[in-house]
Amino acid sequence: MRRAFAGVVVVGMLWSMACSSPQVAHPQLERLARADAELLQGCYDCLLAARAEYHRLAVATGRPELLVRAFEADLLLTLREKELDLPPSDAIAEARRLASDLPRELEAGNYLALVDAIWGQPPGSSRHEVMAAAAARTLSPAERAQLRAWLARARLRAPLRDYLRLALDCEYPVLDSGDRQRAPLEPPRHAAPLLAYRAAICGLGPVAVLAAVRDREPRFVETSLFIANVELAAAVRDGPGQARAHLAEALARFPASPAITYLSGVHEQLVENHAEALQRYDRALALLPAHDRALLGRVICLTNLGRHEDAIAAATRLLDLDPDSRADPYYWRARNHQALHQLDDARRDIAAAREVVATADILALAGIIEYEATDLDAAQANLTQAVSMNGDCTARWYLALVHRQRKRWLASGHAFDDAMACYRDRASASQARLGALLARADLDPGYRERAAASMQASIDADAKQLHLAALLAASGFSAGGDLAAARPLIELAGEDPALADPVSKLRARLEPPRRGP
Repeated sequence: MRRAFAGVVVVGMLWSMACSSPQVAHPQLERLARADAELLQGCYDCLLAARAEYHRLAVATGRPELLVRAFEADLLLTLREKELDLPPSDAIAEARRLASDLPRELEAGNYLALVDAIWGQPPGSSRHEVMAAAAARTLSPAERAQLRAWLARARLRAPLRDYLRLALDCEYPVLDSGDRQRAPLEPPRHAAPLLAYRAAICGLGPVAVLAAVRDREPRFVETSLFIANVELAAAVRDGPGQARAHLAEALARFPASPAITYLSGVHEQLVENHAEALQRYDRALALLPAHDRALLGRVICLTNLGRHEDAIAAATRLLDLDPDSRADPYYWRARNHQALHQLDDARRDIAAAREVVATADILALAGIIEYEATDLDAAQANLTQAVSMNGDCTARWYLALVHRQRKRWLASGHAFDDAMACYRDRASASQARLGALLARADLDPGYRERAAASMQASIDADAKQLHLAALLAASGFSAGGDLAAARPLIELAGEDPALADPVSKLRARLEPPRRGP
């Protein structure tokens, strides 16, 4: 077949079709134009429709050169499946079969090599898979430069070449001398939805562009995935927006995507629906057992649900998948061992996590576990370092407990005073966020209600800890002889009715004895 149409170009093909019998040629030209329009619309279903029509036309007209366009559609479908983390369809196999029969001057092998080298960067993909893909397909700077130069003169149609250029530039950005991308990733002017979409999905692309693509082509369901990805990234600050609806739509159309399934779990975990999040992570793992991020999400959900033995088993599975992974599975397994008071196992895991990276959270947990194991020297060292790294209020609280356990009264007074200030500041910041949350009319009411309840519970818990820290700070200062520092703190502690009895006893010790009449 290669020799049968070597050197035939698209213009020649269209001219010969136009010169055929009007009764046959005109409908076929219209069908070809519709298939070309579908390809430029660019959605996954559009590309499927375009490819099917190119094949039908090739059979109906007996013109194998039309299979060049089917080859283009196959390449675009292969890339789209990578972008959506879908299992490969027959598109890449068909593209390879067609390539063997295409004219040599089209250099079909170069297109296949370029598509193979592009991973697609789907949001929500497995880190394990990403690293494997990078190891297998990373292009050297010289190879990238050669491919970019070749794309500028390659023979297939501009839409495919532009799509490949955008995909290549997204995965391997062109950097300036300061290691910055030289220019924003942009499609050609007045780009078709196919190219506008590809430029917008690079990183956290602009939602407005993706929404505009969807307006132009309502079948472009894949835009919902990338819009949801942007919404999830901003959720801590702005709430999850319409991420649930966007993910549900994407998942309904692409249920075989582990990445989309995983991100739907991330959303449920974000809104503290841990049981539902766990189900989504389990579904993602059924699709891709090596999805390490879904495994980690599963560990965290099981921890939050109090299923500590299951969480330990899940963390162990993650470590078996990648023994040199990150600190996360060690950290979460240590937390669950601690919850079960399996302190030797907890200490081993948190030490392993610390060897990977000594974050404030890891150091704080190490200090807490060591405090519970009565290794006060190690506990003090780790908690002090955690506090110096702006560790949270819990690290400050446990450091104060270490001083109190060692009967270092003034040091414990100062440490509890520091913890008290931390709880007060955190409660104040949470109160401000709660007010802003309740004022948001654009949020899903169910989410807003759950988030407000969770935030209020955190504020109440911090207020209790604030008053208890004030009581223990006053106790430490009192035992250390600094009564002036103790008195205002005992008054603050007395604001919590639950502490009335210990406050009364401490106040009695602070008051000078009354003289007789």
